[in-house]
Amino acid sequence: MKLSVKTIFLILTILISGLFVWPELNFQDNLAQGDHGRDLYAFDAVTKGDLPYHDFWWVYGPLMPYYYGLFFKIFGTHISSVLLGRALLVVLCSVFFYLSASCLMTPGLAFLASLWVTQSRQEFFFTYNRIGGIAAELFIIFCLLSYLQIGAIRYLWLSLLAAFILALIKINFGLAALAGIVIGVLWIDYSKQYRFSLEKKKFYLGAVFFVPLALSIIYGLLLKNLPLYAIRQCMPYFGDDQPYHASPWMVIPYYFMQHFLTLVKTKLGIPIGIILHGATLLGAWALIFKKVEKEHRQNILLGLGILGIFFVVYFHEFLVSGIWYRCYWSMPFLDMFHFVMIGLSLLLLPKIVRIFILIVLWTLTLLGIAAHIGSIQAQKTPDRYLREDRGRIYTANEPQWTDTVTRVSDYLNAALQKDETFLALPYDCLYYYLTNRQSPTRQLIFFDHIKIPQEQEVSIIKELEKKNMAYVLMSNRMISDENGLGVFGKTYCPLLGQYIQAHYKPLIRQGGDWTKRPGPMANHGVIILKRIS
Repeated sequence: MKLSVKTIFLILTILISGLFVWPELNFQDNLAQGDHGRDLYAFDAVTKGDLPYHDFWWVYGPLMPYYYGLFFKIFGTHISSVLLGRALLVVLCSVFFYLSASCLMTPGLAFLASLWVTQSRQEFFFTYNRIGGIAAELFIIFCLLSYLQIGAIRYLWLSLLAAFILALIKINFGLAALAGIVIGVLWIDYSKQYRFSLEKKKFYLGAVFFVPLALSIIYGLLLKNLPLYAIRQCMPYFGDDQPYHASPWMVIPYYFMQHFLTLVKTKLGIPIGIILHGATLLGAWALIFKKVEKEHRQNILLGLGILGIFFVVYFHEFLVSGIWYRCYWSMPFLDMFHFVMIGLSLLLLPKIVRIFILIVLWTLTLLGIAAHIGSIQAQKTPDRYLREDRGRIYTANEPQWTDTVTRVSDYLNAALQKDETFLALPYDCLYYYLTNRQSPTRQLIFFDHIKIPQEQEVSIIKELEKKNMAYVLMSNRMISDENGLGVFGKTYCPLLGQYIQAHYKPLIRQGGDWTKRPGPMANHGVIILKRIS
């Protein structure tokens, strides 16, 4: 059977993106004792029957712990199992980007665009959850662009399913996706004059009523019987629940300035910027002055409009916070926009210029893939290997970090009895995971911005008393000048601080430069306290 050009490039996309993530199967680009530790603890906890929110603090949707927990079940409870699940999602992102892009450009250019985005992807690496969300949002855009092309309503139902899944990964982005889908379909229907059929009415009813209702039921059941403070800690979308706030009038200029600085800070960034923005100007000129065939021009304009809608709806977290990684949700749509414009400009440029641009882009893409693989291989040294049975990966953390984590884990494994556990403060869940111990309380994080009330402190102390907790682990992040973190026992949790001071004495102190500012994955120091008999 003869394969189509589109299918051949799809297969190549899978193969090369698979090659790209292959070195990552036993390598973590910086492991954070807090956020990554929380994720790993959650993935392990659900395999033992614990529920997100109810049995442990969780700040994302409930789906991804079960996704990664399945990899634990199949491949064993090791971080490498999680990295395998993450690698699969990276490949899916490449595939969905390629399929989406091929709706608006040639398969060859879509293939290049997919590899470009894969090797230059900007990803919030502190959690394994968001890559699942990026995969879902790219599948949504593929569905809408396919609907734009052929008008088949099955793509609209698939887009609702993907938005439902996205909402179970991160609720606000799932709801934003639903809004984007409805607005996008209305615009396509109006422009293409698709008829308002009974099936279409069912779709709109599902988008504005049944999907939100199903999500309300699921989240309602998971959050049932939790006090309001616990719900707000897990769903920090109200009032001052977030430690970062910014005005959109400050954020938007900052966004454009960061893009400019990114392009000019390296020698390669300048020619890349010239190609991307030059192609954008030329493509805009072609569209404005109708230098493109009429039907193709209409599809391109509608496609760009769909990309713009989703860029905007996924921009909301960054817009109100100014935290750079929060704009990563929108980045795939900006990348696709640039390549659509490159595709338009290639139709108008002389052959020699087209060849030159493609050679530059292919060279940079292949060099980026090679550099990525080479960089990872160079960091796989014995002093960066996390040898704990539940680790078994190399990390990009400094050897001192790896040594501290290993020493502390070994100590706890030796000191704790079979059914004993410990309390890790203020946010060091990685040790729960590495030692295969359950947290003595559902609360996994203790910082200023979590706003732990007095009644919660009292309940935590009661839990510690009931379990006669023998050990407390405290990292040097208990004293931090980072925004929203604070000083344990002073700016937050004064009762718990007094309780620990009265009932525990310092035992050992491991690792870290206690004179330097502690970070989520650097300058890590730990002190272990033992209960006074």
